[in-house]
Amino acid sequence: MVLVDTSIWISLYRKGNAEIGEKLWALAAANQAAVCGQVWVEFLGGFRRVSERREHATSLKSFPFLLSEKRAFEMAANLLADHPQMGPGDAIIAATAIATNSVLFTLDKGFRAFESKGLRLY
Repeated sequence: MVLVDTSIWISLYRKGNAEIGEKLWALAAANQAAVCGQVWVEFLGGFRRVSERREHATSLKSFPFLLSEKRAFEMAANLLADHPQMGPGDAIIAATAIATNSVLFTLDKGFRAFESKGLRLY
């Protein structure tokens, strides 16, 4: 499974990046692209208009949803303690990917800091 980070969704929304779009839709066609709670909150929380938020929520609902279990939150706390510059949201996303044995599809180079902790990047 490939956890699609907020940076990918924002890039597609703002720029309509064709290369990223092709990669995402190939993953989606193989039912390999997933979202998690933190990505859901970060992406949808950026839309102030309810109609836009609902429209994008409908799109995200078509992707598998990875749950962040207690173990992922415990791991996120440790990741954050070791790399506070990343912030709690990114620590939760990284920990969710690690805990679910998923690969993270992101544009955020800061996630490389978590590779030594088991994070695999797409």
